[in-house]
Formats: sequence, structure tokens, C-alpha cells
Amino acid sequence: MFKLRSCYLILVLLLTACTQEAVIPKEQEKNDDNIVVTPDGKITFEIIKNIEISQSKVESLKDELLIAYHDIQNSIQTDYVPSERIKVYLNAGNDLSWGLRSEIYLYGVKSNFYPLVHELTHSILGYGNNFDASNGYFTQEGFATYMEDKYGKSSYTNQFVKSFIDSNTLLPISNLIDPTQDDSYFRPDITSETRFTLMRMSYIHSASFINYLIETYGLEKFEKIYNEKNVANKIEEVYGKNVSEIEKEWVAFIKRSPEPTKEEKIKMRNYSELTSSLINQIDAKYFSRDTTND
Repeated sequence: MFKLRSCYLILVLLLTACTQEAVIPKEQEKNDDNIVVTPDGKITFEIIKNIEISQSKVESLKDELLIAYHDIQNSIQTDYVPSERIKVYLNAGNDLSWGLRSEIYLYGVKSNFYPLVHELTHSILGYGNNFDASNGYFTQEGFATYMEDKYGKSSYTNQFVKSFIDSNTLLPISNLIDPTQDDSYFRPDITSETRFTLMRMSYIHSASFINYLIETYGLEKFEKIYNEKNVANKIEEVYGKNVSEIEKEWVAFIKRSPEPTKEEKIKMRNYSELTSSLINQIDAKYFSRDTTND
């Protein structure tokens, strides 16, 4: 009996030790220089450096992640449950950044042009069905750009759209939400400068339009169309107006806004590229409205 009790006691001690060892790494994670845990404990961000940057910059990024997480959590609510662990890769160069379920790839870190809020919005709120294009791109990319404008680095979307209207190079919203056309706007072959310009214009249009929806009709209504299929039908159902009607309101609003100032033009990244001959080289079909949906 004594031997049995002794064995039992040893087993309990071993199990206790194992339990303590399982807890320790989580506690240690909080002290890891490249780890940050959200205050609610739901998500752990791991920063992975593929470039040489100072620890002070890493600390700054950790703060940005927590602030952005808070802002996104307090925006719209979705049924999507984000990953409990998200790796944030810091990369060299100025390629396109992107955010998936459990990974965010940031470029432009050294030049301070990385769209952290934009990509984190995708990772926290979800995108299509498991980050595919099943629900299009318009509301997801538009809202992520809107959030970046509001809480991160401004891309001056309304000012750009104003210049597009003035130069008669406005993209039809009906085309941007059309599932048979949206790939060519939001996911073109970006090895071509003109196609890359078209993609940037598509992001800007969607963000400006969604900014108008939110500022005019409220965040609660927009929440009902975010990441939904058949956006055109959903917009009419939620807002009581078709896309063409709201588009006219949006254009009228932008027309009333002032021209970009010299200071804004300086801050507007690649302003000259998006108001120059590159746009004129884009195939005219992308600016033609499909009237079948009006």
C-alpha cells in the first residue's frame, strides 16, 4: 500500500511539473521581444524580421498592432473568427503587402509606407470564404483602405477621385462589383504598369465610395453588406436605392469637395502617376458602364 501511495504521489508531482511546463512558455511569450498579445488575450502577434530594423521600430510596430486591433474590433462585427496566432512578416522592398488568416506580409517598412491597418483589417474581419474571391473584392478592399485612411496612413482617396472626375476617368462602381468583371480591376496582371495603375484606381474608388456610404448612412448599414455575395442586390436591399442612384449621390458629393491642395498633392503618394499618361493608356473598356445593371 505504501509503495502504491508513493507511486501515486510521484505521478501527481510529475503531472504537476508537466502542467507548469506547459504554462511557462505562454508566460515567456509575453516577454519575447517579437511577440505581442492583445489585451483581451484572443490573438498573439509574432513579428518576423526579414530585414534589419531596430528594436525600437519593432516596439513601435507592436504598439501599432494593438491600436489597430482595437480600432478594427470597434468598427464592424462579422461572423468570422480570426486566427489565435498571426505572424507578421517584415520584408524588404516596396512590393504589395497582403494579409491572410494567420499571416501578414508587410513591405515598405523602411520607407514607412506599410499598410498595417489595411492588411490587419483583412485578417481580423475575414475575406470571402477562407480568403478567396468568392464574395468579390469591393467591400473588403474598400473597407480595409477606408480603415487605413482613418487610422493608419492616409491615401487621400476622395482627393484622387476628385481628380478622376475632373479628367473624365471615373471607373463605374457597377463594374467594380460585377463578379464577371471585378477580377480584371482588383486582380489584374500587375507586371504591366497600366494594369497596376488600374488596380490602384479600383482600390481608391471602392474606399471613397464606402467612405461615402459610412459617413452618409452609418456604419451599421455598411456592416450588412460587408463581404456579402451579390453586392448590388445587397446594397439595394439595405439602402433602399440601387447602386446607380447611390453612385450619383457619391459623385455629386465628391464634385462639391475642394481640389487637392499643393500640400496634399505632395503627401499623396504617386499622385502624378495616377493623374498622368498612365491612366490614358488604360483600355477605354474599363471606363465604360455596363448599363444592364442600372
